[in-house]
Amino acid sequence: MPTCEMCGRPLQAADRGRPRQYCSRACRARAYRLRVADRSEPEVAHAAPEVPGQEDSVSSLSLPRIVRAAIELADRDGTEAVSMRRTAAHLEVGVMSLYRYVSSREELNDLIVDTVFGARPLPEPGPDGWRARLELSARQEWDLYREHPWMPQLVAVTTRPPLAPNLMAYTDWRMRAVDGYGLDFAAMVQIAIMISTYVQSAAMPLAREREAARATRRTRQQWVEARQEAIRRTLPAERLPMVSRFGGEAYEASQPESIFEFGLHRMLDGVAALLDKSTS
Repeated sequence: MPTCEMCGRPLQAADRGRPRQYCSRACRARAYRLRVADRSEPEVAHAAPEVPGQEDSVSSLSLPRIVRAAIELADRDGTEAVSMRRTAAHLEVGVMSLYRYVSSREELNDLIVDTVFGARPLPEPGPDGWRARLELSARQEWDLYREHPWMPQLVAVTTRPPLAPNLMAYTDWRMRAVDGYGLDFAAMVQIAIMISTYVQSAAMPLAREREAARATRRTRQQWVEARQEAIRRTLPAERLPMVSRFGGEAYEASQPESIFEFGLHRMLDGVAALLDKSTS
């Protein structure tokens, strides 16, 4: 089935004439802005804009406005939508206008991460006790990814973390939570990174589920219900005796929220065992 060239939604076949390219006027307008941005990319930074109203947009351009626009794009279409060209089109300015403020897409990604984490700073001094602090920091990061499901794709699938002080503040806060319990510095670093890595990994399905729901126009539960017969055929009880027992309770236990809760407590139990050993 053909899909919209902008958002990827399925397209109904045209009754006559040329095949449809876009699902709505909004997507057609976005495509037009992208083409205009490509044509209006000047040889020098002060070249005149080519579309009506672009001059006013350029004059009000600022780094915070650029970052906000990129976050809006990511919230709407995911991280793949965030490029210098598409961000410029969203702002209705030429691409070269952005390079006065941001040197590359990599720097733009760093700024996005820093801005999102900066909107959710961890409290000082925080609750009493290392466990309460680590749990609070994990839940706050989880809530951040629930609000912006695309974020783990920027921070979790790389060994080179973004240059984002507000993200690093989470690491520093977690290390301070376990400081003074007899651990060496490397162990404190590992605990802090382990918490982030776990939360980011647990949150990855959130973005995939949003994308799948948007593409299929079905929730996960609706998708499972529609495939019950196929599931029964594919998962025979004689070969998969435990999996074949899956029911409503198991389905709830496999939800991202439930997996996050279960794993968080087991991970903190492991940290408790390590701290008990270091202080004994």
